[in-house]
Amino acid sequence: MILPHTTGNYSDASLSGSYVYQIHGFLVDGEVYREIGVFTADGSGHITAGTDDFASSGSGGVVTNSTSVTGSYSIINDGTGSITLNSTGLGTFVQSSQINLAVTLVSTSRVDLMEADGFAAGAGNAELQDSSVAGTAPSGTFVFRFHSEIDPQTFAPASTVGIVTISNGTVRSGSEDRNGLTVGTSSVSLTGGTFSGSAGTASFTDNTNFTGNFLYFMVNSGKFVFLSNAAGAVGSGSAEIQSGAVGNGLSGSYAFGSRGDDSFLDADLATAGQFTATAATISGTEDVMQEGTYFPSVNISSCYSAASNGRVIVSDCSTTAVQQIFWMVSPSRAFFLDDGTSTVEDGTADLQTAASFSASTFKGQFAIVMDGIDLTPEALARIGTLQFDGSSKLTLAELANASTSGTVNPGAMTGNYQVGSNGRIVGSVSNGGGGLDFIMYAISGSDAYALQPDSATNTSGRVELQH
Repeated sequence: MILPHTTGNYSDASLSGSYVYQIHGFLVDGEVYREIGVFTADGSGHITAGTDDFASSGSGGVVTNSTSVTGSYSIINDGTGSITLNSTGLGTFVQSSQINLAVTLVSTSRVDLMEADGFAAGAGNAELQDSSVAGTAPSGTFVFRFHSEIDPQTFAPASTVGIVTISNGTVRSGSEDRNGLTVGTSSVSLTGGTFSGSAGTASFTDNTNFTGNFLYFMVNSGKFVFLSNAAGAVGSGSAEIQSGAVGNGLSGSYAFGSRGDDSFLDADLATAGQFTATAATISGTEDVMQEGTYFPSVNISSCYSAASNGRVIVSDCSTTAVQQIFWMVSPSRAFFLDDGTSTVEDGTADLQTAASFSASTFKGQFAIVMDGIDLTPEALARIGTLQFDGSSKLTLAELANASTSGTVNPGAMTGNYQVGSNGRIVGSVSNGGGGLDFIMYAISGSDAYALQPDSATNTSGRVELQH
């Protein structure tokens, strides 16, 4: 059990309704997996219904389609706790009757998740589903981001971002940028496809006559999550409805986080940073972890151009070589991928809500979830609560899951943090048994992208103020 803090008034009653979840991680043998689904919590410790879909490279990418789940859960006052799900795809694959998830509530509508079993390590989140979407297919123009450890076309890692317009369950139009490892980035038009209600099967067909098949769940009318349903493929992502004056492209200061793969290992690349976009130029800084090596405060200097549909091309100002492709969800949010042939990396950028940050910007108890790998190699994930005192002190209470040693509670860790005016947070915590370092880039005083810069590790995630 995670060590409880004194703050918080959460309980089993805080988890009530249907929650759409997505989890990604590694099995103990190093195989990757992706999982999406929905579970219904009754507010009294019971998971009364649910549906789970799962794909793993160890199963040849075969998806367990719509496995029914039930289970139980327990939430203590600081918002931490556990969920047990019966008969999931992951459990079926590893011949276990159940899976156990460690959880931290950000709020009653958003929950961080970590796989807490010895046979797998991974992380994700669950979001409260709007009951009004029942039986209704997505409708509108959505920007999407999708990452594949095994892409159905190349059977190698790939990142995809794009836009799709859906009406009455039919794909009317769209555009997609896709970066496959070793083959680089290509762009296609989406010419067709279908969606079958608020959950079920979906497809995108592009102008090369390739059809991608998916399983999906609606979170609300403005968001859905989806999982590749193609033989041999492992990948998942999410889509959010586009809104606002996206034709203006990037404008202002953004914090971002991204992760990806190179030819060495899955999930061996992660980045967090901040940039300011103005007058067609971008400047900023990022911190990068690749294959266990830390590259601090890397300078960002680029040029960009925007199209009316919200597609933004970021390029080297001297050579005009494309560096990233952004698709604007709104003027304050974008999905992006890096262009290149040696890595595939994608992420999210969010407009910062403060002109300047300081230590006093961060005060209170935050939910934290991070995952990735170390160079043993093994999967590595953590979840818990992180307290900022508004001055310089940090306190972390966590569960950590390493795929070869299982889930452990290392005990409370304490330390310090400093905040730069651009929202870059440097923190470190420890106790007699060990410790870890953090680099975070703030979106606001209540939300930040997080990166672990410790040697031979590669984990990243989010911290969010509990409310």
